[in-house]
Amino acid sequence: MRNLLLLLVLLVSGCTLSPNLSNTSIDEMMNEKMESPFFFVPPLNLKDYKDRTWILLAESENRKWFYDPYTLSEDEDGVISFDMFNAPRIYKQDLDQFNAMIVGPYLQKIDCFSSNQWSETFYTKNLPEPQVTSPTVKPINGSGWVKIKPRTAMAYIRTRICGRKFIDDANVNYFLYQDSETPTAQVIPTFFEVIDNQVVVVDAKKDIREMRIVSYALEKEFPKKGEFVYRADCQGNTNNLLGSDKKLVIAGAVGPKGSLSSVAFNRACENHGDYMKITSKSGK
Repeated sequence: MRNLLLLLVLLVSGCTLSPNLSNTSIDEMMNEKMESPFFFVPPLNLKDYKDRTWILLAESENRKWFYDPYTLSEDEDGVISFDMFNAPRIYKQDLDQFNAMIVGPYLQKIDCFSSNQWSETFYTKNLPEPQVTSPTVKPINGSGWVKIKPRTAMAYIRTRICGRKFIDDANVNYFLYQDSETPTAQVIPTFFEVIDNQVVVVDAKKDIREMRIVSYALEKEFPKKGEFVYRADCQGNTNNLLGSDKKLVIAGAVGPKGSLSSVAFNRACENHGDYMKITSKSGK
């Protein structure tokens, strides 16, 4: 039970946009042994990590959450699933992203309607069998559904995945991509959202689709930076991103898998269950 509570604390640790930049002893953290009913530290599921494309989803004061946008899907019950891992915030350039301090990868589920979340072991077939220390203790393959507490990192993740609503606007924005981590004096990250999670099929024969995208600066009040129309040629594997000033921000072949171009293309063209709202140019 102690280990289970430890994992839940990790998954709902507090979220802030102003991380603590104090130095952390990497050697101490690397040598620290952790035990949990779901994960092993050092992690043993390197194959699952290598088989995914990881982009930043959220940051807290002490941890960062990465997810694979290509695994994002919503089922008929409105539950959204995606692959994710989290790691402590460590400032050391030569430390690999996959290291002994990450938790995961694991499958994350969010029920947007009830505001509950469920984190479970990702692909247990690639992990050794857990050792049961007591015959009365049954192996656990998930934490069960847990209520998402307000003002936590998981609440922030829920807002990004389930949509961000505005008081003075009927639109709901869904997170798509963030171009960098951690606001600094030199760099203010920009994040991109899909308006209403809507994909419009403008040419069904050629499978050309469009999404409306908006960008914001990751700072207080989230000031808007721009609005765009993203167009994907799903058959031709090309795309473009047109700003409101009619200037092309992206044009040509789809970029590498970790790029805004590729993530947007996947969101517009691939199957994500009920997550994307696909309509025709006529609105049907």
